[in-house]
Amino acid sequence: MNIEIEPNKLPLACNTVRTIGLKAIAFFLLIILASAQTGPTKDPVWQHLSSKRGEMPPTGGSTEQTGALVGDFDGDGINGFILSFRQKAPALVWYRRVESGWKTYVIEKDYLPLEAGGAAYDIDGDGDLDIVFGGDWQSDEIWWWENPAPNFDPAVPWKRHVIKKGGETQHHDQIFGDFKNTGTPQLVFWNQGSKTIFIADIPAHPRETEPWPFVPLYSGRVVDTSGGGNAAKYPEGLAAADIDGDGVVDLLAGNYWFKYLGAGKFKPIRIGSIGGRIRAAKLIEGSKYPQVVIAPGDGSGPLRWYECKGDPQNEKDWVGHDLGGRDMIHGHTLELGDINGDGHLDIFAAEMAKWTEARSDPDNPKAETWIFYGDGKGNFRKTVLVTGNEFHEGRLADLDGDGDLDILNKPYNWETPRVDVWLNNGTGPRKHAGVGKSFTGPLGLELYSLRHHFVKNVPLTLDYVHDFGFTEVEGDTYGYQPTVFVNMLAARGMKLVGTFVDYEKFQNDLDDVIKDAKALGVQYVLCGWIPHEGTGFTDRDVHNAAKLFNRVGEKLNAAGLKFIYHPHGYEFRPYKNGTLFDLLAAETRPEFVSFELDVFWIEHSGADPVKLMRKYGTRFSLMHVKDLRKGAARDFTGAAPDTDSVAIGSGSVDWPGVLKEARRIGVKHYFIEDESSEAIDQIPQSLRYLESLRW
Repeated sequence: MNIEIEPNKLPLACNTVRTIGLKAIAFFLLIILASAQTGPTKDPVWQHLSSKRGEMPPTGGSTEQTGALVGDFDGDGINGFILSFRQKAPALVWYRRVESGWKTYVIEKDYLPLEAGGAAYDIDGDGDLDIVFGGDWQSDEIWWWENPAPNFDPAVPWKRHVIKKGGETQHHDQIFGDFKNTGTPQLVFWNQGSKTIFIADIPAHPRETEPWPFVPLYSGRVVDTSGGGNAAKYPEGLAAADIDGDGVVDLLAGNYWFKYLGAGKFKPIRIGSIGGRIRAAKLIEGSKYPQVVIAPGDGSGPLRWYECKGDPQNEKDWVGHDLGGRDMIHGHTLELGDINGDGHLDIFAAEMAKWTEARSDPDNPKAETWIFYGDGKGNFRKTVLVTGNEFHEGRLADLDGDGDLDILNKPYNWETPRVDVWLNNGTGPRKHAGVGKSFTGPLGLELYSLRHHFVKNVPLTLDYVHDFGFTEVEGDTYGYQPTVFVNMLAARGMKLVGTFVDYEKFQNDLDDVIKDAKALGVQYVLCGWIPHEGTGFTDRDVHNAAKLFNRVGEKLNAAGLKFIYHPHGYEFRPYKNGTLFDLLAAETRPEFVSFELDVFWIEHSGADPVKLMRKYGTRFSLMHVKDLRKGAARDFTGAAPDTDSVAIGSGSVDWPGVLKEARRIGVKHYFIEDESSEAIDQIPQSLRYLESLRW
């Protein structure tokens, strides 16, 4: 698919509606970011399950299977998947993961002519994932289905609502994302009949609004400029990624990415020769911009990955690299993720075997399914998973809850009805983030690390945290009431271990501090800053703080809580024969006041974290696992640029020495904290380092 811009069909302005952020792109982003576990670098041994052999529940009677959508639809922390059908009812069936495998639930019992694609998002704001699918060439409609959680009944369909009715037909692909950078999500969808991408804000009252208002995002004509192969007859493919590194989620469609210009206008920038399925992520680790992979979709052509060699907005700066060594035939499956657990992103791509409804034999009997294992440097090792099978909208996802990426496939009309799953090394116990042979945790995440994401969407960001493999977290509730936030964590199998409270609140409202801590179910209540004038932290500040901390610690202790102070480096100014921290430790009562050792700030002050632990031992109950950039300035300001926070193992800290000593003194909980704006990319690198660490 190629797009040429016609001057009279530029994007039009859109109205905005305030809602929460962008959860519907969670699944794809989680695939890219989640698989941080390090294990053997051997290729997976796949356990293949198929409904043809009775190992999966049957899909129903339809021989035309269109869409496959993966997500945690029941909030149990484990993905399920939804398949869409046309030709015969039911139109939508949910495969819910249960202990013994999967159980099917009918979402849409009636016949609907559903097209490939689909998207998931909490449309009505009630905390669960709703779903969207569009009609095919026979329909001018798009619908969304209201998730009935927690009242799931296999025989009771979900309530259907209308998003679009009228206009042209065929709606292959939908996606949610905050493409206009408003802090709210929008729905974007292809309408192949009009060769147009539309964008719609979610209405303030979506259950009562039918259809939704929507406007063109881009409209143009589709041509084949002979980029290789036989381009698809209609445009398709949607993805989301921050292509130019400005912090705004960008839309990718076909063989283009779209730069938001403001006022509802988008600038299309061509990446590849032909388009279809499209994905983006940092295949080259440490690169400034993500790389983009494009497959031909419902057509034939090259499978290529593209890297930007200059300005992402300059089409000529996108350089393509062939992957398959030949044209890909109807490449309708394309996903990215760390499949073999070596810490590097891989490319999963597959061909269709049959697409012509009128013939009984395959169009492409030697269809291949590939995994290109990456090394993080732009090199890929091609392997063939299976030959002579058909993949149509195949997906990479953790389908059994054990922390690695599995493969979902449902063919379009080859040997249908049928669904297949390839389990990555079978189903094993859930892998926990950061745990290795030497470092055994328990390791959690300080939520402040993802503060830039929390301000846009708390539920989506908690999904990121869960899929990194964390079960413990520390930090704030980001505007949610304590009980609501605790329930959000529990739904993802996570627990808040500690929370920070301002110094002034300890002074003025300790009863309320205790009340909130009890509601949150935390064990530790932390103070992270002692107020002082500029850079002049003094012994008087220490005396005042010590008196407060002793009083607070005693009262918290009586309530079954523990008080922790978190130094930020300014406490290590020289004082008499030691430091101001030594004075603070001496003036606080060990039974009521403990400390959290932030390795970054200790190093930043010029102190030695190992010597500090040897001196104070069990006074350090918690640790922030956080690395300092090599060559960074050392001072007592308690301030540093975010760029000084680097992936663990890449900075100046002697981690084997630090973690070995921490284990000896009995540190009870460890939390990764990453203050970099690139934390969401650095956290997987940090986890891989900790898992590989040996001493």
